[in-house]
Amino acid sequence: MQLPSAANAQDLESSYFMEGSTYRHRMNPAFINESNYINLPFIGIGNMNINVSSDFGMSNFLYPAANGSLTTFMNPSVSSEQFLSGLNTKNRLGLSLSTDILSVGFYGIAGGYSTIELGIKSDTWLNLPYNVFALLKNGMYDAEGTSYDLNGISATSNNYVQLSFGHSRYVLDDVLSVGAKVKVLFGIANATATIDGNAYLSQDKWQIDASGSITGSLQGARFTTDAGGIVNGLAIDKYGIAGYGAALDLGAYFDMKDFVEGLAISASVTDLGFISWNNSITAQMEHGFIFEGFENPIGEGSSLNDEINALGQDLKEFIKFRPGEDIKSRTSMLSAKMFIGVEYKLPMYDKVKFGLLSSTTFNNPFTYTEARLVAQYSPADWFEFNINYAYGTFGSSFGWMLNFHPKGFNFFIGSDNTYFGKFSPQFIPTGKLNTSIHFGFNVKWGERR
Repeated sequence: MQLPSAANAQDLESSYFMEGSTYRHRMNPAFINESNYINLPFIGIGNMNINVSSDFGMSNFLYPAANGSLTTFMNPSVSSEQFLSGLNTKNRLGLSLSTDILSVGFYGIAGGYSTIELGIKSDTWLNLPYNVFALLKNGMYDAEGTSYDLNGISATSNNYVQLSFGHSRYVLDDVLSVGAKVKVLFGIANATATIDGNAYLSQDKWQIDASGSITGSLQGARFTTDAGGIVNGLAIDKYGIAGYGAALDLGAYFDMKDFVEGLAISASVTDLGFISWNNSITAQMEHGFIFEGFENPIGEGSSLNDEINALGQDLKEFIKFRPGEDIKSRTSMLSAKMFIGVEYKLPMYDKVKFGLLSSTTFNNPFTYTEARLVAQYSPADWFEFNINYAYGTFGSSFGWMLNFHPKGFNFFIGSDNTYFGKFSPQFIPTGKLNTSIHFGFNVKWGERR
């Protein structure tokens, strides 16, 4: 049994303190909505989340050239210090997508508030260690030889359908509410790839030793190979559910008005769970590559292009994978997330609220933290908006949200990470690739009981 972690789709954290927001119960199941609601069934605009996270940007790899065009970090005009100083020990890039098929919230079960949701989630992460780029940029810089530790190259992708049942209720008048959500997970596809190795460059030879593996789960999938037994593709003979799992959310909300008017605290943990995948396929790579110079002298019968092409073929052989043994069952853990929130509504003018939200996602090697400061204004009972600033593992970001919730419907749009960086003349964003967009429309009825 293997226990790799999996990323999780990010909900709109800018909505955490917004009482009129339909979906904030996804971050804390103790939150009770102001009314019953239903999204537009089987239509993506019910709720769509798109999030890109990284701790680097295109400006780390593309630089302005003298003629106004762009050049890469490999250009000699870009110094090693200039390039590598902008990178981290682990350089991470993630893409999270989620959408609803059906989502319903309603009052009436044992006096509390209940939710039933069915949706699709997809998360992909890539991790590249610092030394990969140092090798590309610096090569051999020590006359006696240069070594690079290349351990930690990895990628993971997790895709599943989630059916959840949630319930929240007050247990102490209108002061303390608690909630829980049970999730049933249906795995669509999962893949994990890792490569570890080291490189040694000297005047006499270049040597790279590496080992790697790919483990994937997709119903009816198998690797295809060429005549030499090398993986050259993926075939799918049938489609279906590739695994099953379960998860749990727990939360609490405490209004401290009896102690400090306007103050409230909340805490939750979400996605405490796993998916058990069936009949996983694997592939392995373990090679050593040694280059001791071109085999033939450059000149008659041998050109530089011929020798470079031969070197390229050797490198292609180096990174080839061969099929391994199938795994009947393996388990991937969801990335649990913890939220702690403190909010303060001005007693003398309760249309204004301030909040501080701490969020931590436990997902090795992609574990990350963030603190978000929120300023919110509700000029009317049916409209509220906020702006917020966050700082964490992926740097700083600016967020915002608009929420319209008159009787009959709810429409919202917002972002936890709004890109304000520079663009190249080719309109390529050069700052860190941190951006997100969340929007949705719901029909609602009734009022909070």
